[in-house]
Amino acid sequence: MENSTSRRYDIDWLRVMLFGLLIWYHYAVFSLDQLFENDNSYNFLNIPLFFILAVMHQWRLAALFVISGMGTAFALRSRTWKQYIQERCVRLGIPLIFGTYILFFGLFELRNTTLLIFTIFPGSDLMPYGHLWFIYNLLIYSVLLTPLFFHIKGRPNGIIVRIVQNVFNIKRGLGVLIIPPSILALNGILFKPWAFGEVGMWWEFSRYLMYFLFGFLMISVKEKYFSVLAEVRLPVSVLTPFLAILWFTINENSDIPFIMEGGWVNRGYPAITTETVLASFIQSFHSWFWCLFIFSWASKLLNKANKYLTYLNESVYPTYVVHMHLTFLPIAILSSLSIGYYTGMIIGTIFVLIGVFCCFEIVRRARFARIIFGIKGYGNEIYQLFPYNSVNEKGLRIILEIFFHILVLALIIGLLVFLIIAGVISEL
Repeated sequence: MENSTSRRYDIDWLRVMLFGLLIWYHYAVFSLDQLFENDNSYNFLNIPLFFILAVMHQWRLAALFVISGMGTAFALRSRTWKQYIQERCVRLGIPLIFGTYILFFGLFELRNTTLLIFTIFPGSDLMPYGHLWFIYNLLIYSVLLTPLFFHIKGRPNGIIVRIVQNVFNIKRGLGVLIIPPSILALNGILFKPWAFGEVGMWWEFSRYLMYFLFGFLMISVKEKYFSVLAEVRLPVSVLTPFLAILWFTINENSDIPFIMEGGWVNRGYPAITTETVLASFIQSFHSWFWCLFIFSWASKLLNKANKYLTYLNESVYPTYVVHMHLTFLPIAILSSLSIGYYTGMIIGTIFVLIGVFCCFEIVRRARFARIIFGIKGYGNEIYQLFPYNSVNEKGLRIILEIFFHILVLALIIGLLVFLIIAGVISEL
C-alpha cells in the first residue's frame, strides 16, 4: 500500500481522464440537435448513446469535485490558510475573471456581467461565466470550507476525524457505501422539489459542495481510505451497473417530470412522495457508487508515475478554459455539411482535442498568459521549454517571449472569432 503522504498518481490520472472525458461529453451533448433532426433519433441504435450520456452526467462532475476535495487535503499539508486562499484566488479566480470578461464578451456589458457574477443562482441562460461555473463553484466552496478544513487540520485526532474514522471502520466498508449517499439523498429530498438543478445551482450547489467535502474527509483518514477502497471494489463493481440501469429506467418512466433534476413543485406535483424519496436515494447511491467504482479501480491500476502525467495534469485547466470555444464551430460546420452525427462526433472531438493542446502549447510558453489560463508557475519555468531551452542569449529569449505573447493575443482573438462564426452559421 502506498503511503498516503506520497503523491497519489491515481488521483492525478483520474483528474486528467475526467477532464478529457468532459471534452467528448460536451461535444456529444451540444451536437445532439443534429441527431434530433432525424425522425429516427430515438431508434434502438441510439439508446446506448442516450444511456451513456445520461448516466455519465450523474457522476462525472461529482467525481471531479471529490478529486478537488482530495487535492485540497494534500495541498493543505504544506500551506497556511492565507497561502491556501491566495493560491485558490489566483489559480481559480483569475481564469474565471478572464473567461467571464474576455472569452465570454463580459466587457461589453460590464455592469450587467458584474451584477450577474454576484447574483445567487442566476440560471444557465444568464450566468456570465458559461462552462466555467465549475471553477466558480469550486472557488466558493474553497473559501466557505476553509475554516472547517483548517479546524480539521489542526485537530487530526478531533471529533470530526474520529467520526470519519468510525464510518470507515464499519465492517465490509458498509459505512462508506451507505452513509455518504444517504446524506446526499437527504439533500435531494429537502431541496430538489423546489427548483430545477442545473450547472451547480440550487440543490446541486449543496450537492457538489458535499462531494468536495467528502473528498477532503476521505483523505483525512489517511491509509484507511485506500484500504477501504480495496474492500469495496468488488461490491461496487457488481452493483454500479445495476444502479445505472435502475436510475435510467426511473428517469425515463417516472410520472413526475424531471424527477432527477428537480423543480416539480412548480409543475403542480407534491414536494415529497414515496416516489420522489426513492428516486433521490437511487440517484445518490448511483452517483456515489460510480465514484467509488472509478476510485477503487484507479487506486489498483493507475497509482503509477508516468513521464506524460505531469504534462497532462498541467494541461487540464487551460484546455478546460478554451475547449467550449473550439467545440461549437465544428458542430456548426459539420451540421451544415449534413455530416452524420456519429461521424461528426468523431471528427469534431479529434479537432477539439488537437485544438486545446495547440492552445496549451502556446499559452504555457507565454509567461504572463499562464496565470490567466490557470497554469502554475509564473517565473522562469518557460525557460525549461523549447525553444527557450535551446537559446542562451538574453536578447533572443526576450524576442521569443514577445513572440509567444503575440501568439496568445492572436489565440484569444481566434477563440472569440470561432464563437462568433459558430453563432452565425447556426442562425443560417
